[in-house]
Amino acid sequence: MTESTFRDAADEHASVSVGDPPRGVWFHAREADRQESLESYHLLDTPREPLLDAVVRLAAAVCHSPAAFISLIDRDRQWFKAAHGLPPSMTETPRSASICSDAVALEHPLILEDTTRESRYLENPLVAGPPHIRSYAGIPLIGRDGLPLGTICVVDWRARSFSAEEISHLSTLSLEVANHFELHRRDFSTGRDPERLLRDALDPLRLRSAIEEGEFVPRYQPIVNMSTGQVVAIETLTRWQHPELGIVPASLFLPAMEHTGLMISLGRQVTTHALDTVRFMQEHFPGHTPPVTVNVSPEELRSKGLCDFLARSCEDAGVDPSVLMLEITESAPLPGDAAIRELDRIRDLGIGVALDDFGSGVATLSQVVKLPITTLKIDRSLLVAASNEVRHQQVLSNALELASSMGLHSCVEGVETEEQRTLLERLGARHGQGWLFTSALDAPQLVHFLEENGTSPEWAGDAVREGLQAL
Repeated sequence: MTESTFRDAADEHASVSVGDPPRGVWFHAREADRQESLESYHLLDTPREPLLDAVVRLAAAVCHSPAAFISLIDRDRQWFKAAHGLPPSMTETPRSASICSDAVALEHPLILEDTTRESRYLENPLVAGPPHIRSYAGIPLIGRDGLPLGTICVVDWRARSFSAEEISHLSTLSLEVANHFELHRRDFSTGRDPERLLRDALDPLRLRSAIEEGEFVPRYQPIVNMSTGQVVAIETLTRWQHPELGIVPASLFLPAMEHTGLMISLGRQVTTHALDTVRFMQEHFPGHTPPVTVNVSPEELRSKGLCDFLARSCEDAGVDPSVLMLEITESAPLPGDAAIRELDRIRDLGIGVALDDFGSGVATLSQVVKLPITTLKIDRSLLVAASNEVRHQQVLSNALELASSMGLHSCVEGVETEEQRTLLERLGARHGQGWLFTSALDAPQLVHFLEENGTSPEWAGDAVREGLQAL
């Protein structure tokens, strides 16, 4: 931006300048929308990242400048996501002292060869005082909404010009930073938030090592007939037996593994555990072996060979496929035609398919009908809503009636109180899963639970059910 262009822009923003300290703050033409967009990235006040620290070092090097930083322009402050050449204690400044705030307001590269030649910056505390910024080049970081989030910039303590090549390099780095921010936003929206996950879970090499070393162990939660307490099916869950932290719940590591090839490796390991459990139950609870379910990720459905793997694994384990059930989640995007064809092949083996978390996602009835499912697992959110408001009870009742009308088994998840069980039985629900009946169990605890409560063939696979009817 030339001096004349800068002054023209300054005149345009004079009408929206506010604030007292030594100069007015310029705001973007869509400032409220810009703030909402920035907040959706969940970047403010997050830890420094080695990658972005390397980016600002590179920016300083290619622009031959002593300092560079990535700043995000919050409502009343400038916060540094990464910085090179600034005092370590300098993590933010008031927005009124931010030159980057002007680049964001202008939504245009801002180049200042000598800040002391612009009256707007003469009294700026970062120009008049430490660190004495004398020249500046900043490129806005444009988010997915087309709105600027902040800048990547370089500064110098002497007056100087910036070459076209240097500005080009800085612009390229701005695109890379914006792409990185977008990945962060996606990670956060899918639960892969560094502040909510185990640190080791963010390291793919550590996760792969944990899979290879057998650190991921099975836990089991029965699905019961709420009237009799008998077990009709068993869901296989996964926990991390961390060598230092002990048992780690799935919520602290699974989001980091989803949408990666690691989910396929983990899923196949979990399936092997489930088949071991089936074989054990067939030996110790003959005739009434409840099906064991395993969760299948979208990556496993999209990968080739899932059906062949299941057929081979059941044969190797000496297990009838009809006592195995796959769970696919409604909260994830529903599988495409190729994955549905794979599910059809899996159903031909006799393996059941459950649609998990029904009511929490965006599946339409027509999409649900397309899936070759045998069971509908109703998300706990519908139960919680029905427990709190009478008008939501009809929604839950409709979900139960849908399963019945389609000839499907149904189970309501997240049953935690006797009041909820009473409500469900009044609405016609027979089967439930949740802490009211039991928490997740290890193998010895599962055996004890089965011995105490017994099993029921209600959900037995087709082949098993036919065999029982023939007796």
